[in-house]
Amino acid sequence: MKLKTYQKNTLSLLAVAAGGFILFNLAFILAAFVINATMSVLGTAQNEAPPVVGRVLYLLLIFLISWFVFRSRLNEIIKAAFLAMLLMVIIVMAGLSLYQQSKWIAIGIGAVIICAVLSYLHKKKLSWLYYFSAFYVAILGLCVMLFNIQI
Repeated sequence: MKLKTYQKNTLSLLAVAAGGFILFNLAFILAAFVINATMSVLGTAQNEAPPVVGRVLYLLLIFLISWFVFRSRLNEIIKAAFLAMLLMVIIVMAGLSLYQQSKWIAIGIGAVIICAVLSYLHKKKLSWLYYFSAFYVAILGLCVMLFNIQI
């Protein structure tokens, strides 16, 4: 049985959304590991704010993993799911950095990040799956902010 184009596209959307969700969770488990390890090495108490070093190491690790994925020959569905994970990490880390600021400042910064990514995708003429990833993350991030969902 051969799938029609709209069926393939629907399955691709679902794969990117599900893959992105799984990767979000794995990325934040990695964040907990890296930040807790950094706190342990630096002797920071658990009730104190995590050191900036842990966040920076975590971001560098995520960027390095993403760089290898985007440079690989993996298919676009996997790369689009990784883009969703990378964008979610960037949006969440920006939101955490702006925690004391107005919710609208964090939303504005997130919008700037998403617009920059969309501009890059348009310039490079990449697949529609990457655009879906960017909009998927934008909507999820906005819902987290507006509905005050704790992550």
